[in-house]
Amino acid sequence: MKVQFGDTPTTIRDILNNEHSRVATDKVLGYIQSCPDKIGELMACFFDDHPRICQRAAWPVGDLGERYPELVIPYLPQMIANLKAPKHDAVIRNTVRTWQYMSIPEDYLGEIFELCFNYITDPKIPVAIQAFSMTVCANICKAVPELKEELILAIEDQLEHGSAGIKSRGTNVIKLLSS
Repeated sequence: MKVQFGDTPTTIRDILNNEHSRVATDKVLGYIQSCPDKIGELMACFFDDHPRICQRAAWPVGDLGERYPELVIPYLPQMIANLKAPKHDAVIRNTVRTWQYMSIPEDYLGEIFELCFNYITDPKIPVAIQAFSMTVCANICKAVPELKEELILAIEDQLEHGSAGIKSRGTNVIKLLSS
């Protein structure tokens, strides 16, 4: 489907091909907000084989997940599968960022917890992904409290050598889990 932005009719893929910016992200989000049933067009770009397209689609997917997480829930199986061979760190970062804001269905709790737990404990993973993963795991612990102790231990390990962002998020998550 084509949508009109300014004088040029275009698709989400066209927008993502042309630029990677806040303006482009807002255009894509405006399109999805006006036509929520067209989220499939954005998600097709997010799951695309071309690293540049999936990287550029990741930003609007992350913002969409923050604002309207319920729209992303039907794509959870594909998102999980997509993380097994991500084409760009932006895909991981914005997938996990999205999961922070949603009530994850029970069928996916274990797999998502395991993915995010592994991101927390892997020192090669970028700070933002680790921080978002702490929040996702903490949210899952509300539904599965027996995972709390394991998560607290993993976060405490990261606090010793982590960045300021990891220390801040980790300390806050541990306080939340301990209360």
